[in-house]
Amino acid sequence: MAFDLGRWLFGSSPEMKQAPTMTDQQQQFQNMLLNMLGAPTGSGFDYLQQILSGDEEAFKAFEDPIKRQFEQEVVPGIAERFAGLGSGGAQNSSAMQQTLGRAGTELSQNLAQLRAGLKSDALSQLQGLMGFGQQQAFQPAYDPGGYGVVGGFLTGAGEGAGQALGKAGMNYFLG
Repeated sequence: MAFDLGRWLFGSSPEMKQAPTMTDQQQQFQNMLLNMLGAPTGSGFDYLQQILSGDEEAFKAFEDPIKRQFEQEVVPGIAERFAGLGSGGAQNSSAMQQTLGRAGTELSQNLAQLRAGLKSDALSQLQGLMGFGQQQAFQPAYDPGGYGVVGGFLTGAGEGAGQALGKAGMNYFLG
């Protein structure tokens, strides 16, 4: 803030001003985040919009690693359990097929829950980001003003003179 000689000497009147709600560093950080969200490619904002719109490609990118893990770890693990039973036909048994079917159903149910959770999280994040971007940079603030050096001196001198005259007047009347 710059030094204001006139205000220092003569004071100022009360007034409403605009006071910043964030420091310079906070404002710069907010601007950086908003610029990143508005980037045309690869932005988090675009991803959130894809999730909320039900874009199958966005869900596919999320689900593919889970499905790969199921195919590479869960299915072989089930087959290994049935192979350990000793009977050569155990891997082709209806019990193994039922177990694989249940595991596949559970995977589908879990993916459906994850999709719903992704949409809910995306909506919350988007609402948070929209609110963050709408944060007011300034708010009204009351400045009560002040006397300044000259005003303070005159006020003090006036009070002193008033007291002196008051005492002199009282002495004159009481005399």
